[in-house]
Amino acid sequence: MTVTTSTSTSPRPVVSRRIVLWILACAALVALGAWAYGLFDGMIDLRVYRMGGSVLLDGGSLYDAKLPGSGLPFTYPPFAAIAMVPLAAVPWGVALVVWTTISVLCIAALWRTSLPRTAWSFFTQRKRTTLLVALTALSLLLEPVWQTIQFGQINLLLTAMILSDLVRPQNARLRGFWLGVTIGVKLTPLPFLALLVVTKQWRALRNAVLGLLATMAIGVAIVPNQSWRYWTDVVMDANRVGGLAYTGNQSFNGFLHRLGDEASWVQPTWFVLSAVFGLLVLWMARRYWLADERVTAIAVMALAVLYASPVTWSHHWVWIIPLGVGLIRAVNRVWGLNPAVATGVLFYGLFVLRSIWWVPFRDDRELDWTFWQSIPGNSHLILGMIAFIVLAVTSRSLPKPTPATADQA
Repeated sequence: MTVTTSTSTSPRPVVSRRIVLWILACAALVALGAWAYGLFDGMIDLRVYRMGGSVLLDGGSLYDAKLPGSGLPFTYPPFAAIAMVPLAAVPWGVALVVWTTISVLCIAALWRTSLPRTAWSFFTQRKRTTLLVALTALSLLLEPVWQTIQFGQINLLLTAMILSDLVRPQNARLRGFWLGVTIGVKLTPLPFLALLVVTKQWRALRNAVLGLLATMAIGVAIVPNQSWRYWTDVVMDANRVGGLAYTGNQSFNGFLHRLGDEASWVQPTWFVLSAVFGLLVLWMARRYWLADERVTAIAVMALAVLYASPVTWSHHWVWIIPLGVGLIRAVNRVWGLNPAVATGVLFYGLFVLRSIWWVPFRDDRELDWTFWQSIPGNSHLILGMIAFIVLAVTSRSLPKPTPATADQA
């Protein structure tokens, strides 16, 4: 008797080809859009990233280099420059298309991760793809997202890495490691470690620390002198990243500098505000985490990063994608579907308006704003705080964690 075995290996290459085709189509659209919007002559932050990689390839001094024409320095840890070497080694046009394609795919990943499974269950596979493409395209209208694309920033990639990493199951392998890697690329995600502490996610915390130490070790092994200089000197210099009062700095520190410029009360007030708000954020993020609202908890924790950082450029606010989803879910849970839809339209719509750029800016003109000008000029901060308050109020309706859930987190 002859026994035949069948192997179902065909679906795997079909899926792989489909993914490749989507990526190639996305890259083609990105190239066309970059040409249409003149991005080939811009993308200044991507140019800074590539400069860091080029300096390392040339054996130069990373933190003394300035981008020709703008004088912008490289402000990130050495590992970030090491990671940018591949982009520095290819022609500018190739680097732009590859980098922007990655950013656009990260927008889709953010929506796919943020929306609950119940939202996808209503659609067929084809309709899910259509919905994801539509959300990704519409997201380009959001001020933080478009600023990230226009400048060639890294925010979408880091946000997608953090969210995708932390929403995984508690026992997922190396969960938290990629959070540590993002900290090694750009220090701003550091406060997320506090979320792991207050929710007792010790394994994820260990992995995150190992991820950060791995990036530091790679930096020390490849560029020891540059690493020593960064971690002992450059990391302390917030002024390297630009004017603190600039309207693009949508943080507590930026708000206070626009009020008092260099007054002696600004820095102590910023410290107290950041500490108090940070504690409130930790309390609420823990509450949402224990209620198994992980996306909302992570997005709430991101608010601490955005508000407390010395400099939070408007493009750092790409966290509004998961934050808005969490806000809609909270409103729907307490007040129903119609208010939830209205909340989502209003929340995302106000970010589409890009009102922080309606008022005079640059050359310290922010210091002369009237009260009415300061409202649109600080609109990211205002909208973020309204979202925080709504989430705090609606958190009273969250189910109380069971003893098993509390022990787990």
